[in-house]
Amino acid sequence: MTSVNAETEPKVGIMGAGAIGLYVGGMLAHGGAQVVFAARGRTLASVQRGLSLSRHDGFNATLKPERYEIGGVEGLSGCDVVLFCTKSGDTETAGIELGQSLKPGATIISLQNGVGNVDMLKRLLPNHEVVAGTVPFNVVRLSPNAVHCAMEGAVLIGPSRASASLADLARSSGLKLEIHHDFEALQWGKLLLNLNNGLNVISGKPLRRQFQDRGYRLVLAMAMEELLAALDAARIPLIGATRTNPRLIPKVLRLPTWLFRIVARQQLKMDETARSSSWDDLRAGREPETRFLNGAVCSLAEAHGRTAPVNALICRLVDEAFAARTSPEMPGDELLALAQTAAAGR
Repeated sequence: MTSVNAETEPKVGIMGAGAIGLYVGGMLAHGGAQVVFAARGRTLASVQRGLSLSRHDGFNATLKPERYEIGGVEGLSGCDVVLFCTKSGDTETAGIELGQSLKPGATIISLQNGVGNVDMLKRLLPNHEVVAGTVPFNVVRLSPNAVHCAMEGAVLIGPSRASASLADLARSSGLKLEIHHDFEALQWGKLLLNLNNGLNVISGKPLRRQFQDRGYRLVLAMAMEELLAALDAARIPLIGATRTNPRLIPKVLRLPTWLFRIVARQQLKMDETARSSSWDDLRAGREPETRFLNGAVCSLAEAHGRTAPVNALICRLVDEAFAARTSPEMPGDELLALAQTAAAGR
């Protein structure tokens, strides 16, 4: 890969060295960018020895630790742009910690799930530019220092002084990155897709196998329709985080499986390792993000005189799975029956 001029390129920090942070930061470092990871515990000890990257299309790279820097949050003090990749539940704590190290003029770009993280970071870091971003594709953590991108997609970020420079770095690395202007609407489009995260925990199946089951697809369609109705009630615009019109996705999910496979073949370009980030959280013993995803639908619906019983059901079942520390591996038809009962009782 060809590196951007080291004298003019921004130094990039990664706050949150999980699957997304390691993959995006690792790809940038692979392209020659100056990258600093803030990590701790097992991740810190492992990534200090090297970082392995792989992708569904056969790409593989192993980075020696000389290709990047890694340490505590204080190591981000020299960074020009910081990609904020923590879990939504950690935003406040991590934001306060980051604020103690940021240099003047540094830009923060949130690559987190859910809505509301950017507003919180703006409150916590009022003297810094905070930009919305999202990662609408799946990255799997294979080991503490190995990550695998399991499906096609591009990192999406809003416009800022730092965005164009970051896009240049991405081009040099082979990482797909696009700049979008109406990011609030795009974040709701990403949330629409993230409503499947909890279902993946409940099913216990790889994403590709889960989508072959029409029962799970119908429940996801019901959850998405609740979000679309709440957005309409709130008069909030929506832009898709993929090429598919977001309002058509529930209709596609409701198709018979044979026809769904044909219509959604581009969306199903993922390998058998693909799982949701919520599945990774369950396996790692972390707190679930469901309240920032399906829970956000419930809150928006309630604020505008509506209900979202299917999303509330998903929140409850995910909470139970995390309390038990294992997936219930609930069959799709059984979950569909529960969702239909919940919807009928609204």
